[in-house]
Amino acid sequence: MTEATAAVEDSGAPAILDTKDVVDMFKQCNLAVYAEARREFYREVSLNPFKPHPEGLLRMIEWQFWDWFSFDCSISDIGLTGDESSDMRVELVHNKDNGISPFRAMAEYMYAVDPQVGERNLQDFRDIDDTNFASMFWIKDANAVKGIMTVEDLINGGIYDVASPQAAEYDGARGGLIVNRIARVRGRWQGCAIPIYEAHRPDDPKTGEAIARSFRHSGYRPDFPGLVRFFYGRAKDTGLDWEEAVAAKKTGMLNQLIEQARD
Repeated sequence: MTEATAAVEDSGAPAILDTKDVVDMFKQCNLAVYAEARREFYREVSLNPFKPHPEGLLRMIEWQFWDWFSFDCSISDIGLTGDESSDMRVELVHNKDNGISPFRAMAEYMYAVDPQVGERNLQDFRDIDDTNFASMFWIKDANAVKGIMTVEDLINGGIYDVASPQAAEYDGARGGLIVNRIARVRGRWQGCAIPIYEAHRPDDPKTGEAIARSFRHSGYRPDFPGLVRFFYGRAKDTGLDWEEAVAAKKTGMLNQLIEQARD
């Protein structure tokens, strides 16, 4: 049995449930669900099997799988009971209306069996489960003293003040890109995962505006594996990853490759 890391009740900080704990729980109680989800995630991310990837990158993408499995997957809503025969009947479902997230299932289970997980902790977990989403954000401001980053959702629109320790790293920034998952807990937005991608440069506001136009005018709304694939996997139209696409653009080859892919 894995354990959640819960914030102290009177600290004012939301409770924390690590997505690795969620994944480890399913590896123990229902390996089939874990294995099916993992195959689906890596198939969608589509890493180039012929390209050597740094160990750090592979580890980071596995962390992204933990987050996707915990928050975006859905399992049959009988949830977790702690009984081996019951938990083995849990299945991965593809209609979220007919299931619950593994994160929610783990939270409800821990509330039922662990006296240290109280109602306030459970509400934190429920709020995270209900409100979390991942997107590409343009940094409009960062304040290290307040621990707040003001970001614009480049894909869906909207401005968010996000409580984040990364505000210190970006203090005073008026630009830059961060691709992450955020959730609203105890009345404020906060990061609830490890960023998929970060870039301090370019930081010209016109760059942020151009990226926003590209997504919104095209109607492209990538899901979470799509965001990971955008930066690290092979694009479905060109077969290139992010680094290769940037290099191709610099040499004038990118448009040609895209046109060939569309023919």
